[in-house]
Amino acid sequence: MSKCPKCGLFSAPENNCFWFKKELSPSDIEASSGCYYFIEIMYEDGDPLTPLQHLLFKKQDVASKKMQGPV
Repeated sequence: MSKCPKCGLFSAPENNCFWFKKELSPSDIEASSGCYYFIEIMYEDGDPLTPLQHLLFKKQDVASKKMQGPV
């Protein structure tokens, strides 16, 4: 099951992934079930955020996980 169409980093009209900065082929989209950078589409006032806004949230999330040390 592909995750790309449900991901906030994916721009459907261009089949473009904002994280990888490339156009995805249909086979890439089908193989996206294990993508580590998947982010649910977030909404503000009923409108979905842009892929660029999702990219900023995901970069912040990845950076915060790098700073965690042993517990």
